[in-house]
Amino acid sequence: MRIIPFVAAATAALSGVVGAQRSSDTFSLQGRSAFSLGIGLTGARTETTALGSVSEHTTGQVGSLAFTHWVRPTVAVEISASVLDADQTVSGAQVHDNAVVPILFGLSVSPRALALSQSIRPYVSLAAGPYVHAVSDVQGPATSSSTETALGARFAVGANWFVARHFLLGVDGNYHAVGKFDHPDALTRDPSAFGMSISFGFAWGGR
Repeated sequence: MRIIPFVAAATAALSGVVGAQRSSDTFSLQGRSAFSLGIGLTGARTETTALGSVSEHTTGQVGSLAFTHWVRPTVAVEISASVLDADQTVSGAQVHDNAVVPILFGLSVSPRALALSQSIRPYVSLAAGPYVHAVSDVQGPATSSSTETALGARFAVGANWFVARHFLLGVDGNYHAVGKFDHPDALTRDPSAFGMSISFGFAWGGR
């Protein structure tokens, strides 16, 4: 009959251990989501003004929008769209816009071993998808546009800082590896490049 108290005690002890393990997993990000706005820190921007015309050329990431959702304690799925190299020329009634827009889907991993604290989480991410070269011309009432797509991928290493329950800061270094476009121009001749960006986000869910 002593077996019953022993089993009861062992069950209670095991339940306590499991509960302690679950409660001590303060580094879990599972269930958390974030929507972020990114701004490029690298690249160059030039602006030329002439009689009756203004032209602007930007290299590197201009800006980005991203949605991240952690499906596991350290693993998240990512969906992002950004603007890389871009050109704009305004001359009288003629407006020309030209940009490379990647739409990427991928995974991000925030290893516990690299965590600086519960709120500062370094990560690595890999995403792939179409890089869309969009061209638009407006001349008076006439408009025309064209798009061309090349496959590519982005590898990034960075860190997220959950400053508060619903506020997120991020920084990363990344590399865009882009395939060749059929009709290369000044923007698409060599779009593959390293870059850095900073992001500001709204986070919710999770612990």
